[in-house]
Amino acid sequence: FKNKFITPYIAVDPRQCVACWECVACCPKEVIGKVQFLWHKHVVIKNGDTCIGCKKCIKVCPHGVFSVKE
Repeated sequence: FKNKFITPYIAVDPRQCVACWECVACCPKEVIGKVQFLWHKHVVIKNGDTCIGCKKCIKVCPHGVFSVKE
């Protein structure tokens, strides 16, 4: 599963991300990675295959970056 913005369970909207990295810290499977390149600072899916759909990222994010995949 190589998409940088979806897993089988969640979708990511990087435009909403303020790079607080709360989701990176709370993810039990290290699904979420960081993009830190000049002014581009946001989260990205790095291990989509390991996502278990626990939705901890959705609960911890105050900016609505994550949503349940339809």
